[in-house]
Amino acid sequence: MPARAKAATLETLTQRIHRVYDSLPEGERKAADLVLDMPGELATWAASELAEQAGISNATVSRFVRRLGYRSYEEARRASRAMRASGSPLYLAEGGQRTGKPARTLERAIEIEKALIDASVGMQNPLTIDAVATCLAGAARLRVAGFRNSYFLAEYARTMMAQFRPGVEMLNAPGQTLAEGIATVGPGDAVLIVGLRRRPAGFTDFVRAVAATGADVVLLADLSIRGAPAEARWTLNCAVETPQAVDSYVGVLAILRTVALVMLQRLDARGRRHLERIEQIHANLSELE
Repeated sequence: MPARAKAATLETLTQRIHRVYDSLPEGERKAADLVLDMPGELATWAASELAEQAGISNATVSRFVRRLGYRSYEEARRASRAMRASGSPLYLAEGGQRTGKPARTLERAIEIEKALIDASVGMQNPLTIDAVATCLAGAARLRVAGFRNSYFLAEYARTMMAQFRPGVEMLNAPGQTLAEGIATVGPGDAVLIVGLRRRPAGFTDFVRAVAATGADVVLLADLSIRGAPAEARWTLNCAVETPQAVDSYVGVLAILRTVALVMLQRLDARGRRHLERIEQIHANLSELE
């Protein structure tokens, strides 16, 4: 494949449109404007729907997608679906958001959040949750890792679990390399890795490198994860996808909190003693209101 043609296949749908936009005839430009406004909608529209929405003919739609370098309209739809599946906020945005009433927007958001919590909880096996919590409670050292949006969720898990037991730290702490973090764990340790979609390149290699230390790996991910679960002892899946511009992590937070609560049950008196020690030091230092 020529280098130019190969490069074109790597372009996203919107990148292709921008590249040819200035040369588009008026009718095709109407289709381009509509798709650029709501690129994720192309995943659900039939060619006739795009034509109707843009006020153009089906033949114009066919010429438009061919001008973008796609062999068919269906191929363009697959490109849009792929970007939606990857979690791209641009491709997740719902159509019609600009004119939505604030009250309905809030109501819709709450409906989606509830559904994601229900879906995430429904994916869990109580026996697996218990096994994961028991492992994390009993490990010699517990490390937590996450990248991009998953980082704050990993930090949330670390903050909760550090209340109940010592030796809980971020594996990919700021200011250190991944190798430096991985080198701190080995057999008898546990590593909780949050890996939600839009993961960085090399994520599976990172999980593999952690597993190679002999530590027990717990992976918490959405359903788009591929490859990495083979390296983990347990994988907990959560629902994150919404029809809106950003993913929601309420289901992930619910599962992390559940694991932490079961950990506290497994630690029993040891967990309470650690928590009491922290509270006493808080009081001695007058750290909290």
